[in-house]
Amino acid sequence: MKIRHRLSLQFTLISGIILTVVFVLIYLLSAQYIRNSFYKLLQMRALVTAQVYLEKDELTKKKFLEIEKSYRERIPDESSNIYDQHNQAVFIEKTRYNWPVSLLETIRHQEVYRFVFREESGLGIYYPDNQGDFVVIVTARNTAGIQQLQYLLWILVVMFLVALLITFLMGQWYASRALEPIKSINRQVQKIRSNNLHLRVQQGLNKDEIDELAANFNGLLQHLEQAFDMQRSFASNASHELRTPLTTIIGEIEVTLQNSRSPEEYVQTLGTLLGESEKLKIITDGLLQLTRVDANLTEANSELIRMDELLWDLAEYWRHKSPPLQLHVQLSGMPDDAALLCIRGNRSLIALALQNILRNAFKFSYNRDVSCRLSYSDSGISLSVSDRGIGIAAADTEKIFMPLYRADNAHSFEGYGIGLSMTQKILYLHKASITVSSVLGQGTTFNIFFPPAGKWL
Repeated sequence: MKIRHRLSLQFTLISGIILTVVFVLIYLLSAQYIRNSFYKLLQMRALVTAQVYLEKDELTKKKFLEIEKSYRERIPDESSNIYDQHNQAVFIEKTRYNWPVSLLETIRHQEVYRFVFREESGLGIYYPDNQGDFVVIVTARNTAGIQQLQYLLWILVVMFLVALLITFLMGQWYASRALEPIKSINRQVQKIRSNNLHLRVQQGLNKDEIDELAANFNGLLQHLEQAFDMQRSFASNASHELRTPLTTIIGEIEVTLQNSRSPEEYVQTLGTLLGESEKLKIITDGLLQLTRVDANLTEANSELIRMDELLWDLAEYWRHKSPPLQLHVQLSGMPDDAALLCIRGNRSLIALALQNILRNAFKFSYNRDVSCRLSYSDSGISLSVSDRGIGIAAADTEKIFMPLYRADNAHSFEGYGIGLSMTQKILYLHKASITVSSVLGQGTTFNIFFPPAGKWL
Protein backbone atom coordinates (compact mmCIF):
# COMPACT_ATOMS: atom_id res chain seq x y z
CA MET A 1 0.00 0.00 0.00
CA LYS A 2 1.32 3.41 -0.92
CA ILE A 3 2.10 5.94 1.79
CA ARG A 4 -0.57 8.28 0.40
CA HIS A 5 -3.31 5.69 0.89
CA ARG A 6 -1.96 4.58 4.26
CA LEU A 7 -1.87 8.16 5.55
CA SER A 8 -5.41 8.77 4.29
CA LEU A 9 -6.71 5.63 5.99
CA GLN A 10 -4.92 6.43 9.23
CA PHE A 11 -6.24 10.00 9.16
CA THR A 12 -9.73 8.68 8.45
CA LEU A 13 -9.46 6.13 11.27
CA ILE A 14 -8.40 8.80 13.76
CA SER A 15 -11.20 11.09 12.61
CA GLY A 16 -13.66 8.18 12.79
CA ILE A 17 -12.69 7.45 16.38
CA ILE A 18 -13.09 11.11 17.37
CA LEU A 19 -16.44 11.41 15.57
CA THR A 20 -17.66 8.17 17.15
CA VAL A 21 -16.87 9.43 20.64
CA VAL A 22 -18.49 12.81 19.94
CA PHE A 23 -21.62 11.35 18.31
CA VAL A 24 -22.06 8.74 21.05
CA LEU A 25 -21.85 11.49 23.66
CA ILE A 26 -24.37 13.56 21.70
CA TYR A 27 -26.75 10.60 21.48
CA LEU A 28 -26.42 9.67 25.15
CA LEU A 29 -26.82 13.25 26.35
CA SER A 30 -29.84 13.73 24.06
CA ALA A 31 -31.38 10.47 25.32
CA GLN A 32 -30.85 11.57 28.90
CA TYR A 33 -32.38 14.98 28.20
CA ILE A 34 -35.42 13.47 26.48
CA ARG A 35 -35.87 10.96 29.31
CA ASN A 36 -35.60 13.66 31.98
CA SER A 37 -38.00 15.91 30.08
CA PHE A 38 -40.53 13.09 29.82
CA TYR A 39 -40.26 12.32 33.54
CA LYS A 40 -40.85 16.02 34.30
CA LEU A 41 -43.92 15.83 32.10
CA LEU A 42 -45.08 12.74 34.00
CA GLN A 43 -44.52 14.57 37.27
CA MET A 44 -46.66 17.47 36.05
CA ARG A 45 -49.34 14.99 34.97
CA ALA A 46 -49.23 13.38 38.41
CA LEU A 47 -49.68 16.77 40.10
CA VAL A 48 -52.55 17.67 37.76
CA THR A 49 -54.19 14.33 38.42
CA ALA A 50 -53.88 14.88 42.18
CA GLN A 51 -55.30 18.39 41.92
CA VAL A 52 -58.22 17.28 39.74
CA TYR A 53 -59.33 14.53 42.10
CA LEU A 54 -58.13 15.78 45.48
CA GLU A 55 -58.28 19.60 45.36
CA LYS A 56 -61.64 20.10 43.66
CA ASP A 57 -63.31 21.33 46.85
CA GLU A 58 -60.47 23.68 47.71
CA LEU A 59 -59.98 25.49 44.37
CA THR A 60 -61.98 28.24 42.77
CA LYS A 61 -64.18 27.24 39.89
CA LYS A 62 -62.06 29.13 37.37
CA LYS A 63 -58.80 27.59 38.63
CA PHE A 64 -60.29 24.12 38.68
CA LEU A 65 -61.54 24.48 35.11
CA GLU A 66 -58.03 25.45 33.99
CA ILE A 67 -56.55 22.42 35.73
CA GLU A 68 -59.26 20.16 34.35
CA LYS A 69 -58.62 21.48 30.84
CA SER A 70 -54.90 20.66 31.12
CA TYR A 71 -55.78 17.26 32.52
CA ARG A 72 -57.78 16.41 29.42
CA GLU A 73 -54.63 16.95 27.28
CA ARG A 74 -53.44 13.47 27.91
CA ILE A 75 -50.14 11.79 26.93
CA PRO A 76 -50.50 8.82 24.52
CA ASP A 77 -51.01 5.56 26.43
CA GLU A 78 -51.19 7.47 29.71
CA SER A 79 -52.46 5.64 32.77
CA SER A 80 -53.04 7.15 36.23
CA ASN A 81 -53.65 5.65 39.65
CA ILE A 82 -54.31 7.15 43.09
CA TYR A 83 -53.84 5.13 46.29
CA ASP A 84 -54.77 6.11 49.82
CA GLN A 85 -52.85 5.42 53.00
CA HIS A 86 -54.38 1.94 53.11
CA ASN A 87 -52.90 1.15 49.67
CA GLN A 88 -56.34 1.06 48.10
CA ALA A 89 -57.04 2.53 44.68
CA VAL A 90 -59.42 5.52 44.99
CA PHE A 91 -61.14 8.12 42.79
CA ILE A 92 -60.11 6.48 39.50
CA GLU A 93 -62.18 3.37 38.93
CA LYS A 94 -60.52 2.16 35.74
CA THR A 95 -56.93 1.13 36.47
CA ARG A 96 -54.50 -0.52 34.06
CA TYR A 97 -52.06 -1.90 36.63
CA ASN A 98 -52.35 -3.11 40.19
CA TRP A 99 -49.17 -1.77 41.70
CA PRO A 100 -47.52 -3.78 44.50
CA VAL A 101 -47.36 -2.44 48.02
CA SER A 102 -43.56 -2.36 47.92
CA LEU A 103 -43.67 0.20 45.08
CA LEU A 104 -46.15 2.36 47.00
CA GLU A 105 -43.97 2.29 50.12
CA THR A 106 -40.93 3.24 48.05
CA ILE A 107 -42.79 6.24 46.60
CA ARG A 108 -43.90 7.32 50.10
CA HIS A 109 -40.30 7.06 51.30
CA GLN A 110 -38.72 8.95 48.37
CA GLU A 111 -41.73 11.25 47.65
CA VAL A 112 -40.85 11.28 43.93
CA TYR A 113 -39.87 7.97 42.33
CA ARG A 114 -39.08 7.14 38.71
CA PHE A 115 -39.29 3.63 37.26
CA VAL A 116 -39.75 1.67 34.05
CA PHE A 117 -42.42 -0.96 33.62
CA ARG A 118 -43.08 -2.97 30.46
CA GLU A 119 -41.25 -0.52 28.21
CA GLU A 120 -43.25 2.34 29.68
CA SER A 121 -41.94 5.12 31.86
CA GLY A 122 -43.57 5.57 35.22
CA LEU A 123 -43.45 8.20 37.99
CA GLY A 124 -45.01 8.19 41.40
CA ILE A 125 -45.40 11.10 43.85
CA TYR A 126 -46.39 11.24 47.49
CA TYR A 127 -49.23 13.78 47.85
CA PRO A 128 -50.40 14.67 51.40
CA ASP A 129 -53.88 16.21 51.55
CA ASN A 130 -56.51 17.22 54.14
CA GLN A 131 -58.48 14.16 53.10
CA GLY A 132 -55.46 11.91 53.78
CA ASP A 133 -52.06 10.95 52.38
CA PHE A 134 -52.12 9.67 48.83
CA VAL A 135 -49.81 8.16 46.26
CA VAL A 136 -50.30 9.17 42.63
CA ILE A 137 -48.74 7.01 39.87
CA VAL A 138 -48.68 7.96 36.20
CA THR A 139 -47.30 5.75 33.40
CA ALA A 140 -47.02 6.40 29.67
CA ARG A 141 -45.01 5.44 26.61
CA ASN A 142 -42.55 8.12 25.44
CA THR A 143 -43.44 7.63 21.78
CA ALA A 144 -42.34 11.10 20.68
CA GLY A 145 -39.06 10.81 22.53
CA ILE A 146 -38.31 7.42 21.00
CA GLN A 147 -39.02 8.81 17.54
CA GLN A 148 -36.76 11.77 18.22
CA LEU A 149 -33.92 9.48 19.31
CA GLN A 150 -34.37 7.27 16.24
CA TYR A 151 -34.32 10.33 13.99
CA LEU A 152 -31.24 11.64 15.77
CA LEU A 153 -29.53 8.25 15.41
CA TRP A 154 -30.15 8.19 11.66
CA ILE A 155 -28.84 11.76 11.33
CA LEU A 156 -25.69 10.90 13.29
CA VAL A 157 -25.04 7.72 11.26
CA VAL A 158 -25.45 9.53 7.94
CA MET A 159 -23.30 12.43 9.14
CA PHE A 160 -20.69 9.93 10.36
CA LEU A 161 -20.48 8.16 6.98
CA VAL A 162 -20.43 11.42 5.03
CA ALA A 163 -17.76 12.85 7.34
CA LEU A 164 -15.60 9.74 6.91
CA LEU A 165 -15.92 9.94 3.13
CA ILE A 166 -15.03 13.64 3.09
CA THR A 167 -12.15 13.01 5.52
CA PHE A 168 -10.76 10.23 3.32
CA LEU A 169 -10.96 12.33 0.16
CA MET A 170 -9.43 15.34 1.89
CA GLY A 171 -6.75 13.06 3.35
CA GLN A 172 -5.93 11.79 -0.14
CA TRP A 173 -5.62 15.34 -1.41
CA TYR A 174 -3.57 16.51 1.53
CA ALA A 175 -1.28 13.45 1.47
CA SER A 176 -0.72 13.92 -2.26
CA ARG A 177 0.27 17.54 -1.70
CA ALA A 178 2.47 16.66 1.28
CA LEU A 179 4.21 13.80 -0.54
CA GLU A 180 4.71 15.66 -3.80
CA PRO A 181 8.35 16.56 -2.87
CA ILE A 182 9.05 12.86 -2.29
CA LYS A 183 7.51 12.03 -5.67
CA SER A 184 9.78 14.63 -7.22
CA ILE A 185 12.79 13.04 -5.50
CA ASN A 186 11.72 9.60 -6.78
CA ARG A 187 11.42 10.90 -10.34
CA GLN A 188 14.87 12.43 -10.13
CA VAL A 189 16.39 9.32 -8.54
CA GLN A 190 14.98 7.11 -11.32
CA LYS A 191 17.07 9.07 -13.80
CA ILE A 192 20.35 8.47 -11.92
CA ARG A 193 22.42 5.54 -13.13
CA SER A 194 26.03 4.44 -12.77
CA ASN A 195 27.00 6.50 -15.83
CA ASN A 196 25.56 9.81 -14.51
CA LEU A 197 26.32 9.79 -10.79
CA HIS A 198 27.27 13.45 -11.12
CA LEU A 199 23.55 14.31 -11.08
CA ARG A 200 22.07 15.54 -7.81
CA VAL A 201 18.59 15.67 -6.34
CA GLN A 202 17.13 19.16 -6.23
CA GLN A 203 16.63 20.42 -2.69
CA GLY A 204 13.79 22.65 -1.57
CA LEU A 205 13.84 25.79 0.52
CA ASN A 206 11.66 24.61 3.41
CA LYS A 207 14.52 23.17 5.48
CA ASP A 208 12.28 20.28 6.55
CA GLU A 209 12.78 16.52 6.79
CA ILE A 210 12.30 16.07 3.04
CA ASP A 211 15.04 18.60 2.31
CA GLU A 212 17.22 16.77 4.84
CA LEU A 213 16.48 13.50 3.00
CA ALA A 214 17.47 15.10 -0.32
CA ALA A 215 20.68 16.47 1.22
CA ASN A 216 21.57 13.07 2.69
CA PHE A 217 20.85 11.39 -0.63
CA ASN A 218 23.06 13.89 -2.43
CA GLY A 219 25.80 13.12 0.07
CA LEU A 220 25.34 9.42 -0.63
CA LEU A 221 25.55 10.08 -4.36
CA GLN A 222 28.76 11.98 -3.84
CA HIS A 223 30.28 9.08 -1.91
CA LEU A 224 29.06 6.64 -4.56
CA GLU A 225 30.55 8.78 -7.31
CA GLN A 226 33.87 8.86 -5.48
CA ALA A 227 33.67 5.10 -4.90
CA PHE A 228 32.97 4.47 -8.60
CA ASP A 229 35.83 6.77 -9.57
CA MET A 230 38.11 4.91 -7.19
CA GLN A 231 36.89 1.60 -8.55
CA ARG A 232 37.52 2.67 -12.12
CA SER A 233 40.92 4.03 -11.14
CA PHE A 234 41.70 0.83 -9.25
CA ALA A 235 40.69 -1.30 -12.24
CA SER A 236 42.79 0.84 -14.54
CA ASN A 237 45.82 0.78 -12.23
CA ALA A 238 45.46 -2.92 -11.50
CA SER A 239 45.20 -3.80 -15.18
CA HIS A 240 48.26 -1.65 -15.90
CA GLU A 241 50.34 -3.15 -13.09
CA LEU A 242 49.33 -6.69 -13.95
CA ARG A 243 49.57 -6.24 -17.70
CA THR A 244 53.20 -5.08 -17.63
CA PRO A 245 54.74 -8.25 -16.16
CA LEU A 246 52.33 -10.46 -18.12
CA THR A 247 53.30 -8.71 -21.36
CA THR A 248 56.97 -9.21 -20.51
CA ILE A 249 56.43 -12.88 -19.72
CA ILE A 250 54.47 -13.53 -22.93
CA GLY A 251 57.00 -11.59 -25.02
CA GLU A 252 59.96 -13.47 -23.57
CA ILE A 253 58.27 -16.82 -24.19
CA GLU A 254 57.32 -15.93 -27.77
CA VAL A 255 60.83 -14.72 -28.61
CA THR A 256 62.41 -17.76 -27.03
CA LEU A 257 60.15 -20.16 -28.93
CA GLN A 258 60.93 -18.64 -32.33
CA ASN A 259 64.36 -20.30 -32.55
CA SER A 260 66.41 -22.86 -30.74
CA ARG A 261 68.42 -21.33 -27.90
CA SER A 262 71.51 -22.23 -26.00
CA PRO A 263 71.21 -23.41 -22.40
CA GLU A 264 72.56 -20.04 -21.23
CA GLU A 265 69.86 -18.18 -23.15
CA TYR A 266 67.14 -20.44 -21.72
CA VAL A 267 68.50 -19.80 -18.24
CA GLN A 268 68.46 -16.03 -18.91
CA THR A 269 64.87 -16.23 -20.19
CA LEU A 270 63.75 -18.26 -17.19
CA GLY A 271 65.39 -15.70 -14.91
CA THR A 272 63.41 -12.93 -16.58
CA LEU A 273 60.22 -14.95 -16.28
CA LEU A 274 60.97 -15.61 -12.62
CA GLY A 275 61.47 -11.91 -11.92
CA GLU A 276 58.25 -10.91 -13.60
CA SER A 277 56.37 -13.75 -11.88
CA GLU A 278 57.66 -12.51 -8.53
CA LYS A 279 56.29 -9.07 -9.35
CA LEU A 280 52.89 -10.65 -10.03
CA LYS A 281 53.09 -12.50 -6.73
CA ILE A 282 53.98 -9.32 -4.84
CA ILE A 283 51.03 -7.48 -6.37
CA THR A 284 48.53 -10.28 -5.69
CA ASP A 285 49.86 -10.78 -2.14
CA GLY A 286 49.49 -7.06 -1.51
CA LEU A 287 45.89 -7.08 -2.74
CA LEU A 288 45.18 -10.13 -0.57
CA GLN A 289 46.61 -8.34 2.48
CA LEU A 290 44.35 -5.36 1.77
CA THR A 291 41.29 -7.61 2.08
CA ARG A 292 42.57 -9.18 5.31
CA VAL A 293 43.10 -5.83 7.02
CA ASP A 294 39.30 -5.35 7.30
CA ALA A 295 39.11 -7.62 10.38
CA ASN A 296 37.54 -6.20 13.54
CA LEU A 297 39.63 -5.29 16.55
CA THR A 298 38.51 -6.62 19.92
CA GLU A 299 39.92 -6.85 23.41
CA ALA A 300 41.14 -10.34 22.55
CA ASN A 301 43.35 -9.37 19.60
CA SER A 302 44.51 -5.94 20.80
CA GLU A 303 46.90 -4.58 23.40
CA LEU A 304 48.24 -1.31 24.77
CA ILE A 305 51.02 0.05 22.57
CA ARG A 306 53.54 2.64 23.81
CA MET A 307 53.97 4.86 20.77
CA ASP A 308 57.32 6.32 21.84
CA GLU A 309 58.77 2.84 22.39
CA LEU A 310 57.42 1.68 19.02
CA LEU A 311 59.08 4.62 17.27
CA TRP A 312 62.42 3.90 18.96
CA ASP A 313 62.15 0.28 17.80
CA LEU A 314 61.48 1.41 14.23
CA ALA A 315 64.40 3.83 14.34
CA GLU A 316 66.63 1.01 15.53
CA TYR A 317 65.36 -1.21 12.70
CA TRP A 318 66.28 1.30 9.99
CA ARG A 319 69.63 2.03 11.63
CA HIS A 320 70.64 -1.60 11.13
CA LYS A 321 69.65 -1.66 7.48
CA SER A 322 72.29 -1.75 4.77
CA PRO A 323 73.01 1.04 4.13
CA PRO A 324 71.99 2.48 7.52
CA LEU A 325 69.10 4.94 7.38
CA GLN A 326 68.46 7.63 9.97
CA LEU A 327 65.02 8.13 11.53
CA HIS A 328 65.10 11.13 13.90
CA VAL A 329 62.44 10.79 16.60
CA GLN A 330 61.33 13.98 18.37
CA LEU A 331 59.02 14.10 21.40
CA SER A 332 57.03 17.16 22.48
CA GLY A 333 54.42 17.84 25.15
CA MET A 334 55.05 14.52 26.85
CA PRO A 335 52.74 13.78 29.82
CA ASP A 336 53.99 12.89 33.28
CA ASP A 337 52.09 9.62 33.10
CA ALA A 338 53.72 7.45 30.43
CA ALA A 339 50.54 5.37 30.16
CA LEU A 340 48.92 8.29 28.32
CA LEU A 341 51.25 7.63 25.39
CA CYS A 342 49.57 4.27 24.83
CA ILE A 343 47.03 3.43 22.19
CA ARG A 344 44.99 0.25 22.05
CA GLY A 345 45.38 -1.88 18.96
CA ASN A 346 47.27 -4.59 17.13
CA ARG A 347 50.99 -3.91 17.44
CA SER A 348 52.02 -5.76 14.28
CA LEU A 349 49.44 -3.93 12.17
CA ILE A 350 50.38 -0.51 13.57
CA ALA A 351 54.05 -1.27 12.96
CA LEU A 352 53.24 -2.35 9.39
CA ALA A 353 51.31 0.88 8.73
CA LEU A 354 54.14 3.07 10.04
CA GLN A 355 56.77 1.02 8.20
CA ASN A 356 54.94 1.60 4.90
CA ILE A 357 55.08 5.36 5.47
CA LEU A 358 58.73 5.29 6.54
CA ARG A 359 59.69 3.06 3.61
CA ASN A 360 58.15 5.53 1.18
CA ALA A 361 59.79 8.44 2.98
CA PHE A 362 63.26 6.93 2.60
CA LYS A 363 62.63 5.69 -0.94
CA PHE A 364 61.31 8.94 -2.41
CA SER A 365 63.94 11.06 -0.65
CA TYR A 366 66.84 8.95 -1.99
CA ASN A 367 67.54 7.57 1.51
CA ARG A 368 67.92 11.00 3.14
CA ASP A 369 67.20 11.36 6.84
CA VAL A 370 63.53 11.23 7.88
CA SER A 371 62.11 13.03 10.93
CA CYS A 372 59.27 11.73 13.09
CA ARG A 373 57.59 13.97 15.65
CA LEU A 374 55.38 12.56 18.44
CA SER A 375 53.23 14.94 20.51
CA TYR A 376 50.55 14.48 23.15
CA SER A 377 47.40 16.43 24.03
CA ASP A 378 44.25 15.72 26.01
CA SER A 379 42.41 14.91 22.78
CA GLY A 380 44.89 12.25 21.65
CA ILE A 381 48.32 11.46 20.22
CA SER A 382 49.66 13.11 17.06
CA LEU A 383 52.41 11.69 14.89
CA SER A 384 53.99 13.35 11.87
CA VAL A 385 56.52 11.82 9.45
CA SER A 386 58.43 14.24 7.21
CA ASP A 387 60.93 13.70 4.42
CA ARG A 388 62.84 15.90 1.96
CA GLY A 389 61.98 13.94 -1.14
CA ILE A 390 60.37 14.51 -4.51
CA GLY A 391 57.02 15.56 -3.04
CA ILE A 392 53.51 14.89 -4.30
CA ALA A 393 51.54 17.01 -6.75
CA ALA A 394 48.39 18.62 -5.33
CA ALA A 395 46.22 16.67 -7.80
CA ASP A 396 47.62 13.38 -6.51
CA THR A 397 47.36 13.94 -2.73
CA GLU A 398 43.80 12.56 -2.57
CA LYS A 399 44.60 9.58 -4.81
CA ILE A 400 47.76 8.18 -3.26
CA PHE A 401 45.73 6.08 -0.80
CA MET A 402 43.94 4.28 -3.63
CA PRO A 403 45.14 0.71 -4.27
CA LEU A 404 47.73 0.40 -7.06
CA TYR A 405 47.74 4.15 -7.70
CA ARG A 406 51.11 5.75 -8.34
CA ALA A 407 51.78 9.42 -8.96
CA ASP A 408 53.39 10.45 -12.23
CA ASN A 409 56.72 11.32 -10.59
CA ALA A 410 56.84 7.95 -8.75
CA HIS A 411 57.00 5.61 -11.75
CA SER A 412 60.80 5.70 -11.79
CA PHE A 413 60.86 4.21 -8.27
CA GLU A 414 60.24 0.58 -7.45
CA GLY A 415 56.82 -0.16 -5.99
CA TYR A 416 53.23 -1.10 -6.78
CA GLY A 417 51.04 1.46 -4.96
CA ILE A 418 49.72 -0.87 -2.27
CA GLY A 419 51.50 0.26 0.91
CA LEU A 420 49.66 3.56 1.56
CA SER A 421 46.29 2.00 0.85
CA MET A 422 47.04 -0.70 3.40
CA THR A 423 48.27 1.94 5.87
CA GLN A 424 45.01 3.90 5.59
CA LYS A 425 42.92 0.77 6.17
CA ILE A 426 44.97 -0.16 9.25
CA LEU A 427 44.71 3.34 10.73
CA TYR A 428 40.97 3.55 10.08
CA LEU A 429 40.63 0.17 11.74
CA HIS A 430 42.21 1.76 14.84
CA LYS A 431 39.91 4.81 14.58
CA ALA A 432 42.91 6.93 13.64
CA SER A 433 43.00 9.53 10.86
CA ILE A 434 45.75 10.29 8.36
CA THR A 435 46.31 13.35 6.18
CA VAL A 436 49.13 14.38 3.87
CA SER A 437 50.67 17.72 2.98
CA SER A 438 53.37 18.05 0.35
CA VAL A 439 55.28 20.52 -1.78
CA LEU A 440 56.44 19.17 -5.11
CA GLY A 441 60.22 18.89 -5.17
CA GLN A 442 60.62 19.78 -1.46
CA GLY A 443 59.15 16.96 0.59
CA THR A 444 56.10 15.36 2.13
CA THR A 445 54.61 15.18 5.62
CA PHE A 446 52.13 12.55 6.76
CA ASN A 447 50.07 13.52 9.84
CA ILE A 448 48.46 10.77 11.91
CA PHE A 449 46.13 11.29 14.86
CA PHE A 450 45.33 8.51 17.35
CA PRO A 451 42.45 8.81 19.84
CA PRO A 452 43.23 8.07 23.50
CA ALA A 453 43.42 4.41 24.50
CA GLY A 454 39.99 2.87 24.95
CA LYS A 455 37.99 5.45 22.95
CA TRP A 456 38.17 3.52 19.70
CA LEU A 457 36.44 0.41 21.08
